[in-house]
Amino acid sequence: MDDFFSRMKVNAIKLDHAKVVEPGFHLSFEDPADFLELITPGRVRLLREISTAPMTLSALALILARDPSAVRRDVALLERQSLVTTSKVSNAGHGQRTVVRRVATRIELAAVV
Repeated sequence: MDDFFSRMKVNAIKLDHAKVVEPGFHLSFEDPADFLELITPGRVRLLREISTAPMTLSALALILARDPSAVRRDVALLERQSLVTTSKVSNAGHGQRTVVRRVATRIELAAVV
């Protein structure tokens, strides 16, 4: 909790001086087991792949060399935790594609022991 207040103090000082506050997302876990259940090596790779630009689910599955249904499940879990968002876009005569975006360029995760 102390980290939260120190981050907010730094942001308040920046805003007082008309400086830009870098957008970010912080997610804390009281139980480290919950953290380890959410953040697997595969999900970290997924988050890294979409760090600079959004990607379709099918492109992510191809790049990650993973089954599309497994990627879809991981994206759904990350979306429930508000780490990513998805949207449907038209796929020129072939229905719709799901595009995955990170919620912020910087995501900070912490577990409290």
